[in-house]
Amino acid sequence: MPTGYHAARVANVQKGDKAVVIGDGAVGQCAVIAAKMRGASQIVLMSRHEYRQKMALESGATAVVAERGEKGIAKVRVILGGGADAALECVGTEAAVDQALGVLHNGGRMGFVGVPHYENRAIGSTFGQNTTIGGGPASVTTYDKQFLLKAVLDDDINPGRVFTTSYKLEDINQAYKDMDERKTIKAMIVIE
Repeated sequence: MPTGYHAARVANVQKGDKAVVIGDGAVGQCAVIAAKMRGASQIVLMSRHEYRQKMALESGATAVVAERGEKGIAKVRVILGGGADAALECVGTEAAVDQALGVLHNGGRMGFVGVPHYENRAIGSTFGQNTTIGGGPASVTTYDKQFLLKAVLDDDINPGRVFTTSYKLEDINQAYKDMDERKTIKAMIVIE
């Protein structure tokens, strides 16, 4: 949950904002929850996996876009009636960063928390858009720990929903395989 919340916080998601989440894994699902917690009025998830789309809609997403690239960007802009105030990039690929930057209106804000799978990324193209970019790893030991823990304990949020399958410790290789093949969002390892 802290990483998804970090994306929403550094993108400064505020009450009434239109937010887009790129990535439907555990971090993306938690980013949907975080955007809702912070008051976003519209939350679009960019996802191509039906069961993940369903989970996000149950957690607060207001729409889902399966298309990628220019088609996906155009569809998001139609749904939102223009660009997004905030984009939460939860994948870590250049294509995901391009999606995030593409859905923003001028002056929009991007929070990126997807671990980069690229060496260098030019940001000169964002200059004319006056885009604010923030991100990196979330500090799970100091940052928003008490706030998020209280929200979980008070049943205000349920980030545990991302654990979609349980495995015994001896089945850990299968757990990783199933996550890699998008058969489960997040594996829970049960030690008996």
